Amino acid sequence: MTATTARVSAHRAARALLRVRAWVIAGYALSAAAACAALIALVHARGWAAEAPGALSAGAAVCLVWALPAVRAFRSAAVLPKTVPLSGSSAPELELLVRQLALQLQVPPPAGIELSPDCDAWLDPRPGGPVLVIGAPFLWWLRVSELRGLLAPLVAGMAAAGDDRIVRARVFAARAVGALSGRPGRRPRVLPASRLKLAGYFEARAEALERVVAWEAVAASRMIEPAARAYAHEQINMAAAGWDRVLTRLAQPAWESGFCPVGLNVALVGALTSLGRRDRMAGSLATRLSERPACDLLEEPGVVDARTSRMAAELFDGRRIERSVTWDRYVGAVTEPEVVRQAGTVPEDHPAARRIRKLITEAGIPAARRGDIVDALDAVDAVGDAVDDAVDDAVELWDEAVADADGADDAGAAGDPSTDAETAVPAHVTAGLDAGTRIPAPRPAVGEGLLPAQVPVPHPSEQPDADCLAAYLALRLVEARLAAWDLDWLDGPVLRDRAGDPVPIYDIAGSLADAGDVSRLSDWLARNAI
Repeated sequence: MTATTARVSAHRAARALLRVRAWVIAGYALSAAAACAALIALVHARGWAAEAPGALSAGAAVCLVWALPAVRAFRSAAVLPKTVPLSGSSAPELELLVRQLALQLQVPPPAGIELSPDCDAWLDPRPGGPVLVIGAPFLWWLRVSELRGLLAPLVAGMAAAGDDRIVRARVFAARAVGALSGRPGRRPRVLPASRLKLAGYFEARAEALERVVAWEAVAASRMIEPAARAYAHEQINMAAAGWDRVLTRLAQPAWESGFCPVGLNVALVGALTSLGRRDRMAGSLATRLSERPACDLLEEPGVVDARTSRMAAELFDGRRIERSVTWDRYVGAVTEPEVVRQAGTVPEDHPAARRIRKLITEAGIPAARRGDIVDALDAVDAVGDAVDDAVDDAVELWDEAVADADGADDAGAAGDPSTDAETAVPAHVTAGLDAGTRIPAPRPAVGEGLLPAQVPVPHPSEQPDADCLAAYLALRLVEARLAAWDLDWLDGPVLRDRAGDPVPIYDIAGSLADAGDVSRLSDWLARNAI
């Protein structure tokens, strides 16, 4: 389709919308006239005077019923997008690039330039004229020539933005859709099905108009950066996929923790660069990255990146987050507190937790000192056995004292009434009681409730899940300095061993949670032990 043909089609679509507007206005005027005629007939039938209260009330009701929809349609407008405006001093080279495109295409320049935290670009209608909105991820990933090819059709669309017929058709379609659909997120209360159906009709008409206008703009800008434009469309798809990954793996956890990362666009560049290296595209990627990035057209890219990152939280998370966090503080502020919280849900006496601590403790001890540590642990066990023997002897003495006291009670009942149980307790036992010594009760034997050398088995409802066990394992590995946290642009926070390889933390935790299998943890510790 040529530019001339597209322009004719655009005018035809605009005239179709304006005809619909004329029919709507005529129908509304006729209905208002019919209501006034009915009101006059009612006044005459009732015999009311023109200044009677009943006539005035009926006239006010008719005017209100017919005026409210008209006012609603006039005031309804599209919701302003969440964007970051750029002044001429903050992006002089970008503004110069847009003006050069407008001069080359012989169209008026946009009224302003704004950045959106989304992967999109469009001309947004405003009272002072259309504003060029550019997705911030495009500026950080595209090269300057690719950005020229991407913006050329948008700037060419300024020709339609200056056409009075197309402008009036656009305004009518936007107001009709806004008045019929109601407020965003709310279903209309009066005739909802009919109103939504009519809103869909006007939306389809408006989309048809915009499609034809886009064809005209593409045809008019076909000779500007044709090769770079084709390559830019490929990179746009990559940028959209990488942006979704950054928002999911990095931004969303931070937003949930109450922090706003201030370098999301830098993270996008890192993620796409890592993806290119993983896919063995390092050669072509190095050649492309050697060209000038489009973000160099900004005076202070870091400041603009921080502003668009905060706007991304408002757009995608629905709230404004004041606390910001840089990437070097991300793990300490976002990841580690969540890991500690999840690890705290695992009881320390849980069998899986005990096995994890035991294996990590053995793996974290240097081989030269392992024998000394084992001897020390054996000595502690020996002391524990001695304490157990002493407790058993004390229990036997207590049983003997109780038996002697029972005998003394029987004798006292027959003789001196002042004789009680305390006189029959041996002196070495009462001395211990007077000193406050607490003699424990006898421990149950095997088979009386507790299994030998085991803690009570938790209830199935108290069993920690794999995520909590993974957090507990990660916390213990970091404490033992067998692993450390690292920030991966594609995968988010990753636990790596001392060689830099990712730790299969979820596989190990899954084996522990499902079957109590510690073989994977043992094998990993055998390869990474100190």
